[in-house]
This record gives sequence, C-alpha cells and structure tokens, in this order.
Amino acid sequence: MNTQAHIAVVEDNAPQRMILSRLLDHDYKVTTFESGTHFLESPLTFDAVLLDIEMPGPNGYDTCRQLRHRQNGSDVPVIFVSAHETAPERLAAYEAGGDDFVTKPIAANELRHKLTGIIEHRTQLSELTNRSSTAQKIAFAAMTSMGDLGVVIDFLRKSNTCKDFNAIARLVIDSMNAWGLRGAVQIRAHNQNLELTTEGSMSPLQASVLERLRDIGRIFEMGSRAIINFNHVSILVENLPTQDPDKVGRLRDHLSVLAESADIRIAGLDAVNERDLQKTGIHVVLAELRSALARISERTSGNRAEGQVQMLESLENLVRTLGTLGLTEIQASYVDDLVKGTLDETRNYFDEAAVLENEFSEALGRLERLAVSDYGT
Repeated sequence: MNTQAHIAVVEDNAPQRMILSRLLDHDYKVTTFESGTHFLESPLTFDAVLLDIEMPGPNGYDTCRQLRHRQNGSDVPVIFVSAHETAPERLAAYEAGGDDFVTKPIAANELRHKLTGIIEHRTQLSELTNRSSTAQKIAFAAMTSMGDLGVVIDFLRKSNTCKDFNAIARLVIDSMNAWGLRGAVQIRAHNQNLELTTEGSMSPLQASVLERLRDIGRIFEMGSRAIINFNHVSILVENLPTQDPDKVGRLRDHLSVLAESADIRIAGLDAVNERDLQKTGIHVVLAELRSALARISERTSGNRAEGQVQMLESLENLVRTLGTLGLTEIQASYVDDLVKGTLDETRNYFDEAAVLENEFSEALGRLERLAVSDYGT
C-alpha cells in the first residue's frame, strides 16, 4: 500500500474522526478536519478525501461542489461517508461530484480497498492523460473541424460495419471525446453487458448511477450531468456546457440520435447472434436425425432380408406339409391362392417401408438445404 498518499478526513463527530484516523494512519498520512469550512480553508493538497455528508455549516455535498470548482481540487478523489445508504443519497453524492460511497459503520478492509483502488485509478489516469494530451489535442482539433453534426454522420457510417458490441461502445466514447464530453456508456445485449468510460475504467458510483437511472426515462438531466436511455444502451454525460444553453440543446439532440442508432445496431447484432445460435442448434438436430435415419435404414434392411428368408422357409415347409394332407384339387388351389396373396401383401409391406424410408430421407435432405439457404448468408 502506498504510505506516501495523503488522506483528508472531514468529519464533525470527534469519535468517528478518531476511528477513521486510527484505521488509516498505519498506511497513509492522515489529516483530519472537524468541518467542511476548515477543510476548504486548508492550503494542503490531498490524494483522497473521506467526506462526511451530515455536518453543520456546509454539508458534504456543498463541500465537494466547492472543492470541484477549484483548479487543484477537480481531480481529487472524494469518498462520501454516510450512516444511510439510499438511492437519493447516492444520486446526490454523484451529482455533487463524488467518486465513491461508504456507509457507517465502516469496515476497515473495505475502506482500505476503496482508497487503494481509487488512488491507483487517479494515478494511472493522470499518467495516461499526460502521455496522450498532445494526441488528444490533435484529434479534437480534427474532429471539431467536422462540426457537431459531422461527428454524428461519422458514427452512423462506422457503426454499420461494427461486428461486436465493444466496437459500438468505443465508437460512442470516440464521439463523446470529439465533443469534449466526459462520461460513460453502458450496453445491454442479450447475453452480454458492457461498460466503457471516456477516462478508462468505470468508478463504482458511475456504475451505480447508470444502473439506477436506466429506467428513469429517455433523457434525464441534473445540472451539467445527463443520461440518455434506450432499450439496449445508456449514455451518461458528466460535463454538459451549461453556460451555453444552445450548445447543450444541440448536444442533447446529437446524443439522442447517437444512442438510438447504437440501440438499433445492438438489436441487429443480437438478432444475428441469436440466428447463429439457432443455426447451430438446427444443424445439430439435423445431424441427429440423419444418424437416426441411418440406423433405421440399416435395421430395416436387415429385418427385410431376414423376413424374406424366414418367409421362404415357412412357405417351403407349408408346401411340404400340404402335400401330406391329401387335399382335394379345389382345397389345394384355395390354399395355394391364400399363400400367394399373403406373400404378395408381405412384399407390398416391405416395398412400402422402403418407399417411406426414401421419402423421409428426401424430406431430411430438403430440410438441410433449406437450413443452409436460410442461415448461410
């Protein structure tokens, strides 16, 4: 664990402040504050902040908002601490700019795990931003020259060639980057869910908000943040340019077209995947039918040959027996006709069985050709 990380604990309750400090002081440098005001007045910089929600003066939400408006506080990870875990509190924490949420009483292992993950994520993000800043500026300049509508057209053109859900999600993220928007996209396919963000991995609070707001309506805005929902896709935006209402309106329309187009493409890929699964199932069943028909044919052929041999032997025995009975000519003629009729009927039975077997084989062949025709494209 990184012992150099500096953690701020902002908590008005002295015993709770001491508990949090004791939990962390072996692994981190810890500075405690009894109020949001004292924290905001501090000239120190921190690698992460544990921020109580219910405090006198500015509460945790207001403290976080003021921190985010500072140049050196916009990227500091903030974990809200609360005795309650409700959907409204989580949404309020997210809207205020929080990165994660823990509830009291706090489990030490959970808190250390969250701090480790969130600090490492911010460190990796900072390194990635530094390495790619020049490339991003060039890419943004090129995309801006296309105009906002050009981004949509480019998405529509490229999305038609996407062969998997990950490619669609990355196209959405590329479009958001082109507009200078931060946020995330969630794709919900038949057998797969996929989440991507403009900043790499998704934070727990982002994932929680996406899940809770996916059924809230087509478009839901909360200040500079908004979510656009369709059946198979949700797009979360975190930095709408609220100072320019006209641009917000254009972006809202473009994002709606983007989300709807992605939704249609995802549904199409789902249908293709389902078709391929059906194709595999049909060919398995056809193979089983073909194997069963081969076994039936082999058994029928053997039974036919054996039956004919037994019938001939039985007829020969019958003829020899009749010769010893002293039948009259009329009786012998009657029995002879009866035997011939039975023989003809038996032969017809075997012939009909062979015809039915051929018809079944032909029907199976037509079904196989039909399966190739329907699913081979």
